[in-house]
Amino acid sequence: MHAVSSRAEALRAALLAAAAAALLVALAPPGGDSAAHLYRTMLVRDGVHVWDNLWYGGQYPLTSYSLLYYLPAALLGNVPVVVAAVVGSAALFASLAVRQWGPAARWPARAFGVLAAGPLFTGQYSYAVGLAFALAALWLLQGERTWAAVAAGALALGFSALAFAFLCVALAAMAVARGTLERRTVAVALGLAAAVGIQLLTLAAFPAEGRYPFSPLSLGGVLAVSVLGAALAYRSQRAGALAAFFVLWGMANLAAFLVPSPFGDNLARLREVAFPLVLLAAALARFRPRPLAAAALAVALVYNVAPDLRALPHRTKDARTADAAFWEPALAFLRSHSTPDYRVEVVPTFGHWEAYWVPRAGFALARGWYRQLDLAQNPQLYRDPLSAREYERWLRRLGVRYVLLPDARLGPLGADREAELLMSGRGGLRRVFADGTWTIFELPRATPIMTGPAPARIHRFGHERIEATVGAPGVYRLRVRHTPYWRSPPGVCLRPAPGGATSVLASRAGRFTLMLAESPGALLRSALREPRC
Repeated sequence: MHAVSSRAEALRAALLAAAAAALLVALAPPGGDSAAHLYRTMLVRDGVHVWDNLWYGGQYPLTSYSLLYYLPAALLGNVPVVVAAVVGSAALFASLAVRQWGPAARWPARAFGVLAAGPLFTGQYSYAVGLAFALAALWLLQGERTWAAVAAGALALGFSALAFAFLCVALAAMAVARGTLERRTVAVALGLAAAVGIQLLTLAAFPAEGRYPFSPLSLGGVLAVSVLGAALAYRSQRAGALAAFFVLWGMANLAAFLVPSPFGDNLARLREVAFPLVLLAAALARFRPRPLAAAALAVALVYNVAPDLRALPHRTKDARTADAAFWEPALAFLRSHSTPDYRVEVVPTFGHWEAYWVPRAGFALARGWYRQLDLAQNPQLYRDPLSAREYERWLRRLGVRYVLLPDARLGPLGADREAELLMSGRGGLRRVFADGTWTIFELPRATPIMTGPAPARIHRFGHERIEATVGAPGVYRLRVRHTPYWRSPPGVCLRPAPGGATSVLASRAGRFTLMLAESPGALLRSALREPRC
């Protein structure tokens, strides 16, 4: 009976998820992380896989966020991939839950189906696909298909390290609930450890620094839900794994709050399915004691949906920054005034659409949209107050000439201080353009991206290619983060420079081209070859 019931409930949950996804795609404004996903999908579609000069002074676009997601997204499109993921997640959760807990899991599975489409609103695309594979791993493990479960878990890690972290919490909760270490559990742990080892080797070869903040408010929400959920789950002998999951999730968030990491309060992202999990705990406890069940369900529902409902009016107003027409006046100014010798700084919009439209037009951004990198590389922009002297040093360190200030809702961390500094005139920048939507400032005597003992000029500054001319032999500073994978011509040698930049040692004057090695063999040779300078 359970098998038939699980198939029927999986179908119902999948249909609910499909309906919710269709409504969000048709009616909701673009998600908060959509700009980053569109840009990185564009990179992969254009054949840029290893390195990108146009964000953050140079960075590895795939290993810094999701190793696998942008490959299918480039082939099929972001929305179809994510819709398939949320429908699959809903079906997998329903089948998994009903097979484990029977009729008590029906309404939690249906609630999960409705809420599974949340990543289409928030823009957490790669996480949605990673979560689908994490649930697939649990579903396969439930069916005693151990090595298929390991493969699904490895794919979850490749798509989203965060989804993989939730999978690890779930597996640990299952082990705690059983109270014994089974041979199959050891096999799964070893298989997933091997996948983690491969991921760590990849990150060592293509490093991406980063840290993410964890707000006390987020921690409070997680702890409230985890404590109430665990208290309910402990009322049922059948909910031991669920109780352990709530406890371990709360402990993981507390650890992330105390120890800075790239995860930060992203570990609280499970809030998007918090209500179905608490509803499952309540159903297994037969909604008793009723005051506890009512409190847990109310807190979980508010925690689950309130942030998105609160953001909806603002997101609707921000939708204009996703349109090409909003950016055209600023891009037209850059096309007629800027050169490849300089980067552009845009005071971040709330949706960070500058991270898509500006580099899409071929202009190098001083930043981008990945707060983990921004906090690690540009901490001075998050200080209060923002120092005019430090701001100017930062602009010169990155070779910025023009700063663009949009008339739109700005980013939540530090953007208002940057805008106030520019408008006050204390930053020393000149206002050179204003049209009611955009105000553009110029840094006097701006420092180019490349400087040295003689005049230097950059003719082309692409994602993985730099063409430049130097006026004399010598050592030049290229304000691009160093990577060992550049291929330089004879007479030009590259070395790391202080501050993460690159030293260019030119043995003669003239024009040269730097290109990034793309094939695995060329990458390995570039990494192992010692520069002969």
